[in-house]
Amino acid sequence: MTIEMTLSADRRFEWAVGKVADDKMAWMYGEYFAEMGPVMAEYGNEQAAGFVVVDASIDGVKPTSGALTTWPNAQASVGFHQDPRFLKIQAERDAAFDMFSFGHAFQSMDDVITLNTDSDYAVIFAPSNPLESDPIFDLPLEPDSTGQSYAGKTFSLRPWSDAAEQLMSDTTSGVEVYRIRFNPAAG
Repeated sequence: MTIEMTLSADRRFEWAVGKVADDKMAWMYGEYFAEMGPVMAEYGNEQAAGFVVVDASIDGVKPTSGALTTWPNAQASVGFHQDPRFLKIQAERDAAFDMFSFGHAFQSMDDVITLNTDSDYAVIFAPSNPLESDPIFDLPLEPDSTGQSYAGKTFSLRPWSDAAEQLMSDTTSGVEVYRIRFNPAAG
């Protein structure tokens, strides 16, 4: 099955991954997103694609899922995170995660990308292209991104390959690699 991910150059492209605690799954997906989804939409947040994380080259707790979303601009994301409705539930949301990384806003582009939900993809954060093949896309981190852990690096999406597998196992590379599989479109 394939899905289409639509990107727009006039929006911010955000990477977020996490691992929800087992005992918080029902609350997160049944209550938090039901309550906060419409609030995020008020600030212009749109989901580009959701995915599962098959593996990651990071230390500590590994994420199990993630989302690629877009915001109209950096101020929209900040506005949501300062909204009293979000602030009221933020501590509970944060406590629901065993691991959570968000706020990584990358420059976007105008494109519609077809993704196969039966195939794995590599997301690579590196200062330059660490593989010989060309990526599907390569996006730089925005200077006003609230998360700056990827400063000086780009977000690169490419089909999973033996070279990506080798890069993931090279702990000396200083490159962060995620093996992901996109979710079929909902509903």
